[in-house]
Amino acid sequence: MKKTQAVILATSLLGLGLTGFYAVKSHAEETPKMEATQSATIAEPVTAEQQTELVPAVMDAKTLQAKMLNAIDNYQNVSGSYRVILAPLGVDETVEFEVQQGNNPRSHVKVLNNTKAELIKETAFDGEFYWDVKHNRKTYKKTKVSKANEPTAFNKNEPRTYKNEQGEKVFVKRPDPAFSASAKDVVFPQDYAFWLTPDNHEIVGTEKLLNRTVAMVKGKHEDRILAEKHQATHFTMWVDTETGVLLKLEETNDKNEVTNSIEVLSIEFDKEAKKATFALPESFQNSTPSFEQTKFKQTTESAK
Repeated sequence: MKKTQAVILATSLLGLGLTGFYAVKSHAEETPKMEATQSATIAEPVTAEQQTELVPAVMDAKTLQAKMLNAIDNYQNVSGSYRVILAPLGVDETVEFEVQQGNNPRSHVKVLNNTKAELIKETAFDGEFYWDVKHNRKTYKKTKVSKANEPTAFNKNEPRTYKNEQGEKVFVKRPDPAFSASAKDVVFPQDYAFWLTPDNHEIVGTEKLLNRTVAMVKGKHEDRILAEKHQATHFTMWVDTETGVLLKLEETNDKNEVTNSIEVLSIEFDKEAKKATFALPESFQNSTPSFEQTKFKQTTESAK
């Protein structure tokens, strides 16, 4: 089977991580290849008291990065919620997720606008179809996932960063079999693992967070474009040492002001899988392009 992966130039990505808001992401491994085909309740923002407690062990930085790059190998399923705040853009959202990896990948993710207390987006993958619902636009897309999306041939032991013939740095992103959408910033944080270079960070200790042992990583953005777009020069990550899942992230500027943050509010690993709760609102409009529309668009573009 043909190998499925995303190869991304560092210069074109404008900084990995939080790029769903700050730059155009490459979703080669996340957006299902289409085979033309044709409700959710609003949850209140969750609050959680997160006490940290210093513990003595410190994980090797290379090992921690490898766990982040391959977090989906370290659990069967995970559910919970996190809050993301992007101060420069005025974004304050809560993301609720249920993600199952392993032999039967599935996902269900909801994004809630905390300012307006409304559900704005929802995605779901049932093993055959990927649903992308825009509640604020009352539209949806339903994509039948092609067998070409199966990531079975990916070799995680091959280099994930290298320089091409032009001397440009290249990142290799691993496919997400569960198509976990917004949730992957937490449950599959390979974008943030790419932030870590040999000279820009250090593990300053480990703590207890949400009853998990996490490594606390402090670093400085080396990419000037990333720093400018994120209005941040430094970052701190709290990474679960067992799974590589990202439990907390803060970006700060030179005044030590937090400009962007991700904070997991609740999380559970390897619990009994819940029944799917996704239901498409009947009044929503199907915005899935037909095969004919897609073919015409490709023909038109190729003729330019």
